[in-house]
Amino acid sequence: MKTRTIGEILKAERVYHRLSLVELSQRTRIRLEYLQALEENRFDELPAATFVKGYIKTYSRLFGFDYQPLLALLRRDYKESARGKLVPREFIKPVLQRRFIWTPVTAAVVVVGLIFCVVFGYITVQWYQLNQPPAVALISPQENALVSSQVVVEGQTAPEANVLVNSQPVSLQNDGSFKTEVFIPRQGLATITIEATDRRGKTQLVQRTVYVSF
Repeated sequence: MKTRTIGEILKAERVYHRLSLVELSQRTRIRLEYLQALEENRFDELPAATFVKGYIKTYSRLFGFDYQPLLALLRRDYKESARGKLVPREFIKPVLQRRFIWTPVTAAVVVVGLIFCVVFGYITVQWYQLNQPPAVALISPQENALVSSQVVVEGQTAPEANVLVNSQPVSLQNDGSFKTEVFIPRQGLATITIEATDRRGKTQLVQRTVYVSF
């Protein structure tokens, strides 16, 4: 069974109480054309939704019925536009759906956007790497290791870097690996410092604390 519209319900109440639209307009001071549009569900010809709700409440006060079900019906079937006007929901949904239709233009925009993101990401990574000091991976000694006076220092860094171990230069292999011995004359805690400096003058400093025991 077809559900009656808001306009049909309001009109039925007015007819039941034997009141013409002209008389209703005079008693409520609502413009005649607005009352006609309301009873014919021509909400696009009515003012903002706030006024429409007010008209429905005026009907309810005059004819003695509960307006809440009508407002619920209004919320179900209509939605407020950006300008506050009531628009049938079936007219809004297709517009929303069309925004997501995949077209050649959309595909081109997405592809261009992806290319831009990849290029921008690559440039960002390269810039970041260029501004970083050379990495130093120290194999030995381990932090807080127990060592003798002759400590083997072994690690790897960028092949073009210059490496100092306790301020003494160390030669690198072609792959950037290095290995040298450091003499520590005293027992107890000692710190070994490894510095790697690249051609741009960027320096990475790594320190190891060891415990020397003869």
